[in-house]
Amino acid sequence: MLLQTDRNPLLPALLAFASGAMTAGSDWLPTATLLWLAAILIASLTAFTLLRRPTPRAGLLLLLLPLFCISGLLYTDSFLQPKLPAHHIANLIPDKQDVSLTGKLIQKPVFKHDKTYLVLETDSILLPSSPYGPITATGRVALTVNAPLLKGLIPGKDYLVRSRLSLPDKSATPGAFDYAGHLAADEILVKGWVATPIFIQPISPHNTSLFSLPNRYFLERFRLQFEDFLHANLDPDNTALYQALLVGDSSSLSQEVSETYRATGIMHILAISGSHLVVVAFLITVFFRFVIGRIPWLFLRLPATKISLILSFPVLILYAGFAGFQPPVVRALIMTAVFMTAILMDRQWSSVNNLAIAAFCILLLNPLSIHTASFQLSFAAAAAIILAMPYLAKWRPKNDNRSTLEKLQFFIISGLFISFAAFLATAPLALLHFNRISLLGPITTLVVTPFLCFWTLPLGLLAVLFHSLAPTIAIFFLHAGTFGIQISHTLTSFLAGLPFSSFWLPTPTIPVLILSYALLLLIFRLKRPLPVLTMLACFALLLSGQASLPKHNDSTARISFLSVGNGSATVVEQPDNSVILIDGGGPPTTGFFNVGERVIAPFLWHRQIRQVEQIILTHVHADHFNGLPWIIKRFQPKVLWLSETNVHETGFGTILHEAKQAGCRVRIAEEGEILASGKNGVTITCLANLALAGNNPPAADGKIPSDNPNNRGLILRLNNGDNTFLFPGDIEKDYEEHILRKSALLKADVLLMPHHGLGSSGSARFMEAVAPRYCVVSTGKKEPFPPPQYRDSGGDIFSTALHGSVFFQTDGKTITARTHLGTIH
Repeated sequence: MLLQTDRNPLLPALLAFASGAMTAGSDWLPTATLLWLAAILIASLTAFTLLRRPTPRAGLLLLLLPLFCISGLLYTDSFLQPKLPAHHIANLIPDKQDVSLTGKLIQKPVFKHDKTYLVLETDSILLPSSPYGPITATGRVALTVNAPLLKGLIPGKDYLVRSRLSLPDKSATPGAFDYAGHLAADEILVKGWVATPIFIQPISPHNTSLFSLPNRYFLERFRLQFEDFLHANLDPDNTALYQALLVGDSSSLSQEVSETYRATGIMHILAISGSHLVVVAFLITVFFRFVIGRIPWLFLRLPATKISLILSFPVLILYAGFAGFQPPVVRALIMTAVFMTAILMDRQWSSVNNLAIAAFCILLLNPLSIHTASFQLSFAAAAAIILAMPYLAKWRPKNDNRSTLEKLQFFIISGLFISFAAFLATAPLALLHFNRISLLGPITTLVVTPFLCFWTLPLGLLAVLFHSLAPTIAIFFLHAGTFGIQISHTLTSFLAGLPFSSFWLPTPTIPVLILSYALLLLIFRLKRPLPVLTMLACFALLLSGQASLPKHNDSTARISFLSVGNGSATVVEQPDNSVILIDGGGPPTTGFFNVGERVIAPFLWHRQIRQVEQIILTHVHADHFNGLPWIIKRFQPKVLWLSETNVHETGFGTILHEAKQAGCRVRIAEEGEILASGKNGVTITCLANLALAGNNPPAADGKIPSDNPNNRGLILRLNNGDNTFLFPGDIEKDYEEHILRKSALLKADVLLMPHHGLGSSGSARFMEAVAPRYCVVSTGKKEPFPPPQYRDSGGDIFSTALHGSVFFQTDGKTITARTHLGTIH
């Protein structure tokens, strides 16, 4: 079906436009001027060809495909580099600073992990350097308030806020979440930290009536009012799930519930999407059709189905507005509207063309949507369902007098088939964005959807209608709907507990994605079982990461110093493809952020790494190990090297527990011991273990040294031929003097600066002994740079806070340095 371009002429045009949009912003592209010239040349050539000789539609489309591709590229590029006015707040905040600003709260407050999140549309700002008072400002600011959910903050009201503003940092590590890009998709280019709720004060009077505020924020205020109603009448778990289904806010879901739904592959059910709008449209259409059918005069004179669709569309708009008109909801609304319009115009036969129209509408509104997971997953699932429908039509029994059992059997088979088709189409993209798929997804979707979407969702919508007029009736509907929630929780908890319910896999490369979807097209076109099963096996092998190509250069090692904030994590990829992780920690682990899950693991998957052979922890400090439990659980290392085990540091016991669960050997490194030795000459040697007896020197004043973990760690040296790397951990100056007796072994080409570049480390004698060509500071602080004690080191200095992750490649003779943000040496 997809290949019938004469029936679906917009499909090739969409694919060309989308390919241009996807490549926008790439470094290898020519200048915009050259692209405009190419577009004008192609358009002129097409017009000349049409004037000289009539061209069939297929031939004309072939001529226009390059033009669509360049158009998508140029159009998207204009969104990537928007021309901001001089008074836009992003232009007024060059660096982190404390300011006072005024503006309008445009979204309801969101409470998550003991913080409150606000979005303010600014209208003025008072800068510390401004001598003439506040100045005009525009643009949105994402504010994080250091307090639980704040009461009394109302969308549409003006507020005065004291905040520390800064520009969001770009993704500093390959594979990690791009927070700046995520905010930019919502037209937010500045973020702010509010230390206390006292720093937020309303400008308009407190007794302002909600109905006197701007009408454009009525739905936001209504959402906030209904959330308060939920909190007042339901327990937290049921409230959180109703918020996700009805309001489109999943921030209150517990970590356990979120993990259960992710493990079973149905987290999409808890995010308002096209499936929810289809369910609502179906229920509303059935209701209106029932009403019209009870009125013979209307039923005989008007097309009942079309009138029902027309009447249901305003309801869908209200539902989307109640969900906050969030980008995924708006995209789902546009997609649903296009298909409903096609039915009204009797054009529903061209489903692929209608899908292309919906995609074009969304991309014209915001072409950056093409990079989002929700856009890609929703359109991939919709395309798969469209391709699957002809098969269901063939399988549908011709007999109209079917028994209830036959109807149920067809419903189950068709539901599984559609779910499985959507699963196959979204699996590559799910791995691309989340590195996780659940084989139980099709089954879980089939068994959970009736309870959540056809029971809890309709009853929740009825509660929304009645909660102001008849609260008792609304509460009854809500409590009745919790039956579906409890059944869903029970089913997902059982299925998530099954072995191999979900898999974490490497990020598929672009060639793998292309091959995967080529195989899917073949699968949908094949009819015989054996070829289909063969293609499915190839499809699974591709996505598993087992079919990765070997490295071209067997003598090259890659050492990556990851940007993890205030912490340290270094990935060593040896020429024989084995991987070693030296440290794995960062900022304190919270309910929603773990550096192992959010930074280190995505980088490993981005590099197509499925297993870490060894982990070496230089010393027992949380900023060096708090991400390791997650890494040990997912990457199953064989050996864990430590400086000591008898430590009472918070969280360290979790490492030992996960190592035991994974069957990982725990060993204490000794001075002079070779911890790792690759087949091609890469070795990692322990120069000293300061935690062992006899290696721990007295302090400078002659007293017994303290139990400071910084000075009870491992000093490591990595060799690859003539190239050397030194990892001194967080050793401080007194202990640097102690290891200078090994000065002949300290000399290195690359030095990971001790103690994150702080002044307590890096004595002049130590730096003289190491004499590095390159220094790397693993830190989350941009200033001071370079650290004062290293300014005269004579080598190139990189900071992960400024340059992002730092990568070195060594073949044993030469070293090449590169940073994630573009610096090459």
